[in-house]
Amino acid sequence: MIAAKLKEMSQNDRIETGIIVAILALSVIIGIIVGRQEEWIAPRNFTAGYMVGSLTSIIILFSIYRSISIIAKMLDKKRSV
Repeated sequence: MIAAKLKEMSQNDRIETGIIVAILALSVIIGIIVGRQEEWIAPRNFTAGYMVGSLTSIIILFSIYRSISIIAKMLDKKRSV
């Protein structure tokens, strides 16, 4: 089912979906790392640390991705004019 949907998508949509999945996976990994830092967060509060790390990292990574995407589109429009 997922493979069929990916085949229907355009090349740009597939690339964007891959980037978003990679950002999500990276934010989960960062959340786990932050949640396990006993210097920052008590071990009994792992879940809170995980959520803070994941949410903060996904917001930062997605904003960086969108900023780069917007700048790339602006540069592409200047080249085509």
